[in-house]
Amino acid sequence: MNAILKTAVALSSMFVLLSHAQAGSNEPVETTTSTAPGVVGKVEKAVVRGAKAAASGIEHGVKAAASGIERGAKATARGIEHGAKATASAAGRVANKAGGSPASSPATGK
Repeated sequence: MNAILKTAVALSSMFVLLSHAQAGSNEPVETTTSTAPGVVGKVEKAVVRGAKAAASGIEHGVKAAASGIERGAKATARGIEHGAKATASAAGRVANKAGGSPASSPATGK
């Protein structure tokens, strides 16, 4: 999968998780023991930390993708420049051979 698709999947997953966490926090909580509010708080904190970690991962992924695109563009430019120089060099050699300097042309008539 490419980076953009991975980013889209991660964002979608994060939004789904956050919407479920938000919907769950709006409902009244019925506790049967005194430890339940502590557990709920820990779970909420874990969800928030997970969402922050996912957002951070997505941000790093996008930056890496942009860096990769930039590196690819630079490599392409170098390749085009190299190809243009090679083409010019080959054209110069062909022109020299076609033009024929007196020292390199075979003697005719002898």
